[in-house]
Amino acid sequence: MERTFDLDRRTLFKGIGAVASLGAFGLSTRAALAQTTTLRAAITGYNVINTLDPAKASLIPEFYVIWSVFNGLLAFDETMKIVPDLAESYHALEDGGLEFRLREGVTFHDGSALTSEDVKFSIERLLDPDTASPNAGKVGQVDRVEVVDPLTLRIYTKEPFAPLLTFLTNARTGTQIVSKSAFEAMGAEAFGRAPVGTGPYKIASWDSGTGLKLTAHDGYFGGPGSFTDVEVPLITEEASGVTALKGGQIDMTSTAPAADVEQLMKDPTIQVARQPGLNTRFISLNLTKPPFDDVHFRRAVSMAFQREAMVKAVIFGEGVPGNGVIPPLLGDYHNPAPRDVTSFNPEAAKAELAQSKYAADAHPVTVVTWGGGWWKRMAEIFAAQVNQVLGTSFTVEVTDSNAAYSRQKSGDFTASVWGWLGMVDPDEYMGDIFHTDGWRNFGRYSNPEADALIEAGRAEMDPARRAEIYREVETMVLADAPVVPCFFSNIHNLLRADLQGFRQKPYSNFGDQFHDMHMG
Repeated sequence: MERTFDLDRRTLFKGIGAVASLGAFGLSTRAALAQTTTLRAAITGYNVINTLDPAKASLIPEFYVIWSVFNGLLAFDETMKIVPDLAESYHALEDGGLEFRLREGVTFHDGSALTSEDVKFSIERLLDPDTASPNAGKVGQVDRVEVVDPLTLRIYTKEPFAPLLTFLTNARTGTQIVSKSAFEAMGAEAFGRAPVGTGPYKIASWDSGTGLKLTAHDGYFGGPGSFTDVEVPLITEEASGVTALKGGQIDMTSTAPAADVEQLMKDPTIQVARQPGLNTRFISLNLTKPPFDDVHFRRAVSMAFQREAMVKAVIFGEGVPGNGVIPPLLGDYHNPAPRDVTSFNPEAAKAELAQSKYAADAHPVTVVTWGGGWWKRMAEIFAAQVNQVLGTSFTVEVTDSNAAYSRQKSGDFTASVWGWLGMVDPDEYMGDIFHTDGWRNFGRYSNPEADALIEAGRAEMDPARRAEIYREVETMVLADAPVVPCFFSNIHNLLRADLQGFRQKPYSNFGDQFHDMHMG
């Protein structure tokens, strides 16, 4: 059984019409379990959650849980339209600020009331250099937050900042609103282990390596949900997640093995939620180390493998080849035109290598990857194709996802499979990855002209002109080949047939749906 979902955020997702509308669901074949009050929602493909503090979170499995524990000022509805969440309403002021009116009667998990001071604290903590938040850029243009009264606040930016509303949603933003009093009483480390939010669920217990348990927040402003408890096991291998689902050990998983999707769609006991995703998958190159400090070597590698073959072999057609890093789902921000540097061309690749200061095998290249699934296959196929075309001796090193991420951040890599999932604004692709100060610029790319264009894109409020800017800067950056784009993959969730109410969104949402789900 397959479910796909229709989106309607035309201003952002122009061109998404291929997504089908929600289909009908079959009746429960397990009606005896309809009164179950515990949802078993597994996060698959990951083996660790490091923190549940929104300001410190960076991994997608961390946000999967954060979305159920916290709220943002705003949220995306099922059509990707920005709607109020903790903010009851908002409007622009004549002096350039945005005024937000908070919902009345919202309480945190500890029973304290949400006020404007909590919002001011949450945003200012992100901005504080001492927080060292990977999400600081989401509010980097905020000049000040003014508290008007306990339920009214104003946010001012240093200059026009187009992504601001998107970055204030309960998505992969880090701007979720935390309890000021709880944070100050607990301290940063303890808060990251037992966070206090306003969301429908709160942390009951947590083991970083195996999973956690949530229990309902009785004072949630949205009222009680069907599930009083949620168990969130971490299952490293996607195939094991399928086995657990089919065996009745879990009720849903956060992803699916691409190789099995077609077969699972024929299984009447399983729902497959499937749609194009807001993500980009690429080979991250370290520009501070040879041979990737040479632009000709980077270009040669980028042209030496076939992305279409990678999509078929790695994700079994569950995605499309990547000619850049901005995904098709971002509509006019995506440039569908083929680019020489991201097109398979063995002769051009060899010609670029001939211009490099490095011979093909002058410096060993290890491609870091993790797990035993498609991330590992991605590295293996990339290395094999490049070796075949260029005569290089690329090898693959398999580690775990947390170690791979740590090595990315520290610069302890030459090449690594990598990518982003859950990014909604084009600046999260261009600015985060390619701006000199971008926090995900792990390869240390720096181009002042590109920086200026990226900053212009952030400040441009006209969507059409903004799209032109990002298309221009993407073309400029890719000519330098600081990363090797590979593909944009579909996103999937697997659910037992009688689990209802899950609304999939293209940024791979998860925990935000627990409250609205039910059996039968």
